[in-house]
Amino acid sequence: MIPRQMIERLSWTTGSFGVIQLMRLVNNVVLARLLSPPLFGLMLIVNSIRTGVELLSDVGINQNIISNKQGHTPEFYDTAWTIKVIRGVVLGAVCFASAGLFASFFGQPELATILPVIALTFLFTGFQSASGALLQKQKSVARISLFDMGIATIFLVAHVLLALITPTIWALVLGSVITSAVALISSYLIIPGVRHRFILDRQSAREILGFGKWIFLSSVIFFLAMNFDRLYFAKQITLTMLGIYSIARSMADMLSNFVIRTSNMVLFPTIAAMRASGQEVRSRLLRSRRTMLLLVAIGLAGFVAISDQVILKLYDDRYEQAAIMLPLMLLGVWVAILCTVNDSVMLGTAKPAYPAIANAAKLATFIVGVPIAFQYYGLLAALIVLNAGEVVRYVVLWAFSRRQHLAFGRDDLALTILFFIAILAIRELSYLVGLTGDLNSLFPVLQPELWGK
Repeated sequence: MIPRQMIERLSWTTGSFGVIQLMRLVNNVVLARLLSPPLFGLMLIVNSIRTGVELLSDVGINQNIISNKQGHTPEFYDTAWTIKVIRGVVLGAVCFASAGLFASFFGQPELATILPVIALTFLFTGFQSASGALLQKQKSVARISLFDMGIATIFLVAHVLLALITPTIWALVLGSVITSAVALISSYLIIPGVRHRFILDRQSAREILGFGKWIFLSSVIFFLAMNFDRLYFAKQITLTMLGIYSIARSMADMLSNFVIRTSNMVLFPTIAAMRASGQEVRSRLLRSRRTMLLLVAIGLAGFVAISDQVILKLYDDRYEQAAIMLPLMLLGVWVAILCTVNDSVMLGTAKPAYPAIANAAKLATFIVGVPIAFQYYGLLAALIVLNAGEVVRYVVLWAFSRRQHLAFGRDDLALTILFFIAILAIRELSYLVGLTGDLNSLFPVLQPELWGK
């Protein structure tokens, strides 16, 4: 039986996620009509650099506030905020100063002028209030959800208006900067009375950096594992194809982002508050985890079954190849979802090293397998290796979880079998009523003649 409070938090998380993803989908579709595919490819590079610079210096400020017993005290969260501000200023300076190097590395001269502007987002993020983390610690999911929906609305309006005014890369760049600025201002309004002061409490800083060393290592590996495809393809395929790939990737990330959001806002704080043994945590999580993943499996299977048609209906002919990529990418999303849930369990039980090691194994699979697959068999084969990397990550996590009596292997195997059966059943049903093609048309990987670059 799922506790009532968890159901309420999941309802808010699910509802707000649905609204946010709908707005992002509308934003994506509208921008795809107004802007050319190469602009999406260029922005994919910009966002990868931005995410990389940020994650390569992550010490888990929010995770520290949520998991630490003293996280609610002004001395602790003001120290965390001060560290975050310093980090934001340093990151902004690094992004500004290294713009020319990135432009040269990727062979895109526009980056030399884009990245100094994007550097402002690091300053805005650095000065954001710690209120969001405090709300997560308090499990105030409703207020966080309303805040996130408000920011998503600004994101949509800013990007569309700018694209109408200037259908260039600056519509995407300035849209991101404006959204970050609004998020900064709004972060000080969500908890009345919370004000920050610059302070570095020695004990708090020691605890933050002590916990954060594993978050830092995990974030470095996480970034490289999550963005290896973007960085590698940015050097191997045209900006037009990279833009098409970014459309498929953004669609594939929708459900995995939902699980990441749910895990961060509900699962991780809940487990951190338990402070129980591995066996007890597993016992208390088993039913609610099973129910949540069952719903996710059925929902994702339905999306996989019609995913090619979603691309073909929403986007024009320039993005047709995304319909070939998306179904294959979504298979890896299912395994990534299982891994994300297991990551939160490990973090909640103060085992941040295990997710880092699992992501390292995934990254090693990418480094070895993706270039070989792409070189000899093309893009679709590389996507298969990306899926295989998620499987490797899961197996490593499962091995560590088993040692801590936190493994859910049998559940996950049963859910995975159900997931594939559901894809087959829904696709066949939609084929019989004339809504889609057959299973072969959903997965062109079954047709080797399409394995071209």
